Amino acid sequence: MRALAEVRDDPLTDDGLLLRRPRPSDAALVHRGTHDPLVREFLQAVIPHRDEAAAERWLTEIPPMLWQTGRAAYFALEATGGAPGEETAEAPGEDVGAEAGQAIGWGELVNLDPEQDSAEIAVWLLPEHRRLRTAKSAMRLVCRFGFERIGLRRIDAFAAADNMPSQLTGAAIGFRRAGYLPALFRSSRTQRLHDAVYATLVPEDLC
Repeated sequence: MRALAEVRDDPLTDDGLLLRRPRPSDAALVHRGTHDPLVREFLQAVIPHRDEAAAERWLTEIPPMLWQTGRAAYFALEATGGAPGEETAEAPGEDVGAEAGQAIGWGELVNLDPEQDSAEIAVWLLPEHRRLRTAKSAMRLVCRFGFERIGLRRIDAFAAADNMPSQLTGAAIGFRRAGYLPALFRSSRTQRLHDAVYATLVPEDLC
């Protein structure tokens, strides 16, 4: 496993999406995402930024610091203008395109463990882009970065038991269910405790 500060950070692309390091100009994305009800319900420790200026300050300071110290890798997910989306249960029949260069989601590799060459993944998309094809590409890109650039041997995912779209997305790119953990994390929005489905992915299973 390589130290983050030594890792190549040039962008990766997959099926209409580009993964890159975040920048201050992603403030609108981060502001919207941290106020989104589903992001706050199914991820813990999501603190909504007061406004875009606050999000810009956070982007200027925190992601670079975490990267440099090897604590976490944060990414913005940007549309490249290709690959139309697919229907989902949340938005049946909708096909909301994104302009090339538009930031539409966020990815993270956290809890980096050099002893086990492992990390934990988290990904979210803005509501109008939550389609299976887009979600698969987003999650696959973050995993590819972990395996190809950092040299991870395992990536873990914890999805709320009642967040079936997240579980289905992980399974679609090769994550295998490894356990069920009651009352694992607390919602950032309601403070309700969620049971979690634990799944893992190794490089050979990524699809």
